[in-house]
Amino acid sequence: MTRGRGRLAIGVAGLAVVGIAVGLSLALIGGGGSKQLTHADFVRLWQGTNVGEPAAAVLARWPKTPYQHYSDSAGNDCYEFADASAPGHGSMPQNLYNLCFKHGVLLTKTLG
Repeated sequence: MTRGRGRLAIGVAGLAVVGIAVGLSLALIGGGGSKQLTHADFVRLWQGTNVGEPAAAVLARWPKTPYQHYSDSAGNDCYEFADASAPGHGSMPQNLYNLCFKHGVLLTKTLG
């Protein structure tokens, strides 16, 4: 493969990833955030989120308004998302999903 074709292939793959991220985001939150995500929706988002991904691509898939946006003790830019309520536990979420970014890249993801 020539250098030009390699760059073209990388560019096309990058556009595909962005397109999928936008499509998934619109499908899950309807573009306006009015749809309440289910526990299964959060599990799919979590499983599809990988350390090393660009922050813009990751956050495009997750709900527009996080439960919490903060800086951790290392100065990383972190977002916490609250899952749907656990059955029989009132308004308590089933899980808290924490995504921390450094220099615009997902550094850690933790489930609480």
